[in-house]
Amino acid sequence: MNHYLLSFMGFLTGLIDSIVGGGGLISLPTLSIAIAPGAEAIGTNKIVGSTGALIALIVYARKGHLRWREGLSFCLVCALGSFIGSSFAPQVSKDFFRYLMIVMCPVILFIVWNRDRFFSERENFVKPHYSLFFLSAFASGFYDGFFGPGGGTFMFLGLFLGTGYPLLASIAISKMANTFSATTALITYAHNGFVHWREGSIMAIGMIVGSYLGASYASKNITKIIRPMLTFIVLLLMVKLIWF
Repeated sequence: MNHYLLSFMGFLTGLIDSIVGGGGLISLPTLSIAIAPGAEAIGTNKIVGSTGALIALIVYARKGHLRWREGLSFCLVCALGSFIGSSFAPQVSKDFFRYLMIVMCPVILFIVWNRDRFFSERENFVKPHYSLFFLSAFASGFYDGFFGPGGGTFMFLGLFLGTGYPLLASIAISKMANTFSATTALITYAHNGFVHWREGSIMAIGMIVGSYLGASYASKNITKIIRPMLTFIVLLLMVKLIWF
């Protein structure tokens, strides 16, 4: 794939991810086409994922929403799950990841389209058992290391449903957990030789620009345009990936 096109897809990933989320639905299929489905695309995508998560983490931390101590245990369990997931992924056939993408893309798109339903402050919340809290941390970390798209969203939902933290604190901790998880997975995939640094870095640079512009100019009118655009691009990438 042309490097300019790869950078442009990174830009779209950052733009969409910063406004409505779900950027991994663009970056992973793109890298699957540019490189190959499976561990190599997933490992390379961790460059993009860790970059985006770190940028978001810095933004939320500067705004004072991050609870470092409370979120650290969740992040460490996520990192453990990510390590196990990224270690297991190379053992799975590439065809499995094609089918997984077919199943997971509609699920993540559903969450993106219904984001306001999930990302809304609750009242009269009853805190569940800690076992659910740590299980959700491990499961979301494993998924992020094994596959990736929507991993940060699942971390947020696990936090939001598994703790008594307010909305912005849950989002901020999920960004820290996503940074821990993606970086752990990146190191594991790189150690096993599954990371294409050039393609991943080119896409990450485009994502940084897209994330900055998206965070700076996000509005309800843009959101109305971005969601259909994300759906169209993801469906197009899925068709191309399945066809080839």
